[in-house]
Amino acid sequence: MRELSDPTAVEGMAGVRPDPTAPASPMAPASPMAPANPKAPPRRARRRPDESGTILPLIIGFGIIVMLLCAVVFDSAQAFVYRRGLSAIADGAALAATNGIDKAAIYSGGVEDHVLLSQEMAQEEVANYVAQGGYDSVQCGVTALNAAEVTVTCDGEVVLPIANAISGGQASLGIRVQANAETFAVQGP
Repeated sequence: MRELSDPTAVEGMAGVRPDPTAPASPMAPASPMAPANPKAPPRRARRRPDESGTILPLIIGFGIIVMLLCAVVFDSAQAFVYRRGLSAIADGAALAATNGIDKAAIYSGGVEDHVLLSQEMAQEEVANYVAQGGYDSVQCGVTALNAAEVTVTCDGEVVLPIANAISGGQASLGIRVQANAETFAVQGP
């Protein structure tokens, strides 16, 4: 048995330091600095491999993808708006074509439920409508005429701004739309 004068005999007493080389008693409280497993080697700070700058290519790649998507959306919207405008021009031209009445047929046979149209007069009305509207880059023409119904086809070319800038002026898209209009005769009372 150890004597009280032996400093290792009274571990934990005030003023007495335990021997650091002596084995720890099972009743001693765990030090916050001590490893969880006393038999495990002390932890060393691991050095991570050098990963500096690995996020930069990812950001650049995502930036390029976002810019390309924006370009596609912008050019698609440009083509969609141009198509809607061309469709409105074709509708107006078809309505104008219904003014191309075949006067000779009306005077010789009269008017029943439909007013008969003339191919030449309908085409002339379409040409006048396009000229008065100032639609220089649009070509419209009467493509079908069925007595009282006319079909007008308009062709146009839209320039895609982003694709045009990338391709050096080679990006354009041809668009064709059709519109129909029909004449009706209104009978008096």
